[in-house]
Amino acid sequence: MTPTPFLAGLRMRCPQCGQGELFQSYLKLADHCRACGADFRAADAGDGPAVFVILVVGAVAAPLLFILQIAGAPTWVAIGATLAVATALCLALLPVFKATLFALQWKHKAREATHEDIE
Repeated sequence: MTPTPFLAGLRMRCPQCGQGELFQSYLKLADHCRACGADFRAADAGDGPAVFVILVVGAVAAPLLFILQIAGAPTWVAIGATLAVATALCLALLPVFKATLFALQWKHKAREATHEDIE
């Protein structure tokens, strides 16, 4: 059974079979799925995952900084806590967003446009 792109992305598994690991290291996609043999070499999520992560982390970090400042925390504490939260969120969310966008591309057979596509 083919997993949904969102489930495969959240689990960081192969979008074709849902079993094999998608990454060989932190953000480096494997060349192929160890479970079903799907070829991931043409994969390219581009800058999309980073853009979505920036939007999510910004929506969390900016209010956190304001809340800490209004609560009376010293500036260095507010900035330090906000930076720590933002860094942790970025590191945690980036692989998940990359896997999800790749799984969506896989499902919809998205690829780079070529000159032949225009004609």
